Amino acid sequence: MPGTTIVTTQVKTVTTASPTTVVKGTVIVWHGDADPVARITEELIKTEFNKLYPDIEVKYELAPEPFQQKLLVSIPAGTGPDLFEWNHDWIGTFAKADLLVPIDDLMTPELKAKFVESAFEAGRYRGELYGLPFSAEVGAFAYNKDMLGTRPVPKTTDELVALMKEFTGQGLYGISVPMVPYLVSGFVHAYGGWFWDDETQTVGVNSTGTKTAMKWILDNFKPYMSKDASWDPQVAIFTEKKAPFTINGPWMVGSWRDAKLNFVVTTIPEISAIGKKPMPYTGIRVICMTKSVRNIEAAWRYMVWATTSRERIYQRAKQLGYIPVLKEVLDLADIKADPIINGFAEQVALGRPMASGPEMVAVWGPMQDALNAMWSGTKTVDKALDDAQAEIVQAIQKME
Repeated sequence: MPGTTIVTTQVKTVTTASPTTVVKGTVIVWHGDADPVARITEELIKTEFNKLYPDIEVKYELAPEPFQQKLLVSIPAGTGPDLFEWNHDWIGTFAKADLLVPIDDLMTPELKAKFVESAFEAGRYRGELYGLPFSAEVGAFAYNKDMLGTRPVPKTTDELVALMKEFTGQGLYGISVPMVPYLVSGFVHAYGGWFWDDETQTVGVNSTGTKTAMKWILDNFKPYMSKDASWDPQVAIFTEKKAPFTINGPWMVGSWRDAKLNFVVTTIPEISAIGKKPMPYTGIRVICMTKSVRNIEAAWRYMVWATTSRERIYQRAKQLGYIPVLKEVLDLADIKADPIINGFAEQVALGRPMASGPEMVAVWGPMQDALNAMWSGTKTVDKALDDAQAEIVQAIQKME
């Protein structure tokens, strides 16, 4: 790969110089956060980072779609970003393809000590460190307090279904759940299913547990949802007060606040049929350095700032509900007392970390296609998941 040897050599000679050392250059950062999530970082780059490093220009850019494919093509060509932000599950794919710069030689014990250990370790793949963490996230249960009124908050899915039926009878929708693999994963895991397991190296998309969970979702959620279960329509239903309940993540908190919703975040109700709480995927947001990096010292300064800026991490937590992994913010009294952050934190405690191996990336597309086919009725649950399983297995075999 062009430039790989040069980049690796540069990394080993870079030292973590004092923040007062003059570093010049441009850093291009690709991210996947639309407004209002991105707004916090954009503003702080101007008011905080640029004061620390006036000679470093940061281009904080919403990544072109499809994000992952654009990275996979642009980094080898040397036209990709210096850094990108995403969940830790992408690290294995890019590290295995030799598209990331290992950062172990740049780390110091003092920097490592700033982070929650489990979050820090999410940046590793096969022993090497490729990413620094800045938050944790999970899909949780939220409800509109004004719409729910004096009705009790549902603790079980039987109670939830009864309320969804009531609201549907009033011409509204019962719940908003974008039908994407990440957000339905909690039900899959509760029923003993799985998508990909790093430890056993197995695909479980057509396992009995996954099929049972999907049938449960179709039986219990679909009657009370809109026909279009894709992301934007489902997001709009809750934001526009057309449904009292939703399952979604902290990335929605800013929009909910902009819409002036009186909402509460808590854990997804227990599945009455099996007496178990859903166990959704949890993700650690990390920032990684790519082999397209043009100025390693400048890029490293941004990586450190973006993950240790107390104000950035604090505002992401307070305004958006992202769970801090920077210890000094996590230990703040108002963070500990924040009900939204605590709601997501309680769901994280019940969750399951996403696999970080490159095989996991092969799951998302076929699994999404299966969800679409099941929802539309063009395929049965069994057929959709069997087809997805075969496609995923074939894709993983080609990786070997």
